Amino acid sequence: MATGCSAPYSKPDGSSPFSSPRLIGTTWRAVEILDRKASFFPGQKIDAHLILHSGGRVGGSTGCNNINGVYSHKAARLSFVSLGSTRMACSPKIMDQERRFLGAMRSTAAYEISGRRLILLDRGGRAVMELIPVR
Repeated sequence: MATGCSAPYSKPDGSSPFSSPRLIGTTWRAVEILDRKASFFPGQKIDAHLILHSGGRVGGSTGCNNINGVYSHKAARLSFVSLGSTRMACSPKIMDQERRFLGAMRSTAAYEISGRRLILLDRGGRAVMELIPVR
C-alpha cells in the first residue's frame, strides 16, 4: 500500500501555491464591483484589474482605460489618491463598469485578504470590490 510521501509542491520562488497572495506586486482582477458581478463585455480588450507596486504607485485598467495613481497602505488600511486614467470612450456597459470600478477605488478605506480574494472596504466596512489574483 503506497502512502503519500512526496515533497509538497512549491512555486519557483519557494512559496506555496496555496498560500494567500501578497497585496503588493500581485495583479488583482475584479470579480465583483459595488455588489454587481464584474463582466467582460463585447469590445472590451482586457479585464478590469489593478496592481499595487512597491513604492506606493497603483496601475491597472478599468476594462476600457488605463489607470494610475498613488495608494496609501498601513496595516489593514488602504486608500487610493491622485487616480488618473486615459480618456478612451467604450460601449455604455463598459463605461458603466468603469465608473463603478473607479468609484469603488475612490471609496476604499481598508482591505482584507480572505483566502485568495482581496476585498476592498469603505469607511463603514462594506465591501466595495472583490478581486482575485491572476499573477
